[in-house]
Amino acid sequence: QNETITPPTEPNVYKDESGANSPELVEGLIPVRYDTNKKTWVKADLYKEWYDYDNQEWANAVTVKETGTSNRTDYMNAAPGTPINMEDINTMWVWIPRYEYDYISIQNAGGEMSSCRRGTTDFDCYTNPEAINIKFISKDVTSADENNYKVHPAFDFGGEQLEGFWYGKFETSSKEPCNAIDGYVNNLCDQETYTPQIIPGVPSWVRIRVSTAFIVSQSMVNEHTNEYGFGDNTDTHVSKNREWGAVTYLSQSRYGKYYIDQQEMGINICESYQTGVAKCNEAYNSENGQKTSTTGNITGVYDMNGGTWEYVMGVLADEEGKPRSGNSVGANSGYNGVLHKGEPISEGRNFPDEKYYDLYTTTDPNSYDGSLSATACDGKVCYGHALSETMGWYSDSPNFLYSFNPWLSRGGDSLIGEFSGNYSFAGNGGNAQTYTSFRIVLVSTKV
Repeated sequence: QNETITPPTEPNVYKDESGANSPELVEGLIPVRYDTNKKTWVKADLYKEWYDYDNQEWANAVTVKETGTSNRTDYMNAAPGTPINMEDINTMWVWIPRYEYDYISIQNAGGEMSSCRRGTTDFDCYTNPEAINIKFISKDVTSADENNYKVHPAFDFGGEQLEGFWYGKFETSSKEPCNAIDGYVNNLCDQETYTPQIIPGVPSWVRIRVSTAFIVSQSMVNEHTNEYGFGDNTDTHVSKNREWGAVTYLSQSRYGKYYIDQQEMGINICESYQTGVAKCNEAYNSENGQKTSTTGNITGVYDMNGGTWEYVMGVLADEEGKPRSGNSVGANSGYNGVLHKGEPISEGRNFPDEKYYDLYTTTDPNSYDGSLSATACDGKVCYGHALSETMGWYSDSPNFLYSFNPWLSRGGDSLIGEFSGNYSFAGNGGNAQTYTSFRIVLVSTKV
């Protein structure tokens, strides 16, 4: 009599030696690795090495169009090593595993640097910061294992503890034409019906309000599901500032670009706001293009230094502790709330659930001094948010939120040069800007 063999319910998929949680592949995501010989992305083998955080090789995944040079079902069922044609890809993602970080090693609670990597002057402390010590942890670890460590807050999604999250590999762009002309951008870019994409070598989606960006990001798992193939238990949203901070800190650790050259990622200086480039003609997979990623190679996240400013879901609270709408009647986020001079807007959209945005406070609503970020979380340091902890690192520009510009934007743009960077932050009105885009996050969630 033949023995019946029951297959395992949890396949022994590949896991590297770093301790990073294995990437969560929701329905529609295809794991990929870059084949340097073929110079193309290929489908990864889940049972063999396809990422290695110890060697600054972060896990990547993509979604593909339903139809193209190959059908989506064909790609999903294809054998490992099958090339994924770039013209079929509509989103690209990078896995950010859950971790805790040594906050004492980078800055004390008073907002002063506690140590320097090189030199002895205050200037050297900022231009040559040390590595951020990081330890990967499981979602069961909700408090730090060691003294001086904190679990990074980006992995708490409204009370649900995450193994990690997928970060848009590039600034978001629009499938529909919305191109810059003579330095300006079509006013019709602020459209809920447009379709987001996350691919290299195209114009970033600028001229869009914060509320519209949030709506189109969420549309990826409802009305635009067929565009990407996402199923249930998937959430897509505009990056919160804490999620930006998590990616930035990982890049500054031994698992990111810092380990390679002790510097932050290179700048995207393309003034036409092309995604994933160094200069306009230096693509993401070129030698210089790869230097602009969080890993210094093709597996990292791009456009976090230069390109466009990026709106994150981080907003200043009003005197009643509620999120503000924006600058003025003509320049606001589209959300209901108080404006700069105190007048309310009530004809816009209601704010989403609190898990989708970071709410900040200030002791001086008329000042944008970056040092005000040291007490921006209810009078305390915003640990993990890449604000006061890392203010001024690499000479990146620090300007905090105030009533005139209550929405946080990150990264700088191609025009501010050396003052841009993944530690750069500034206030904005929340309205459509010619130089401000956004980034999308994907999480596997039970909610």
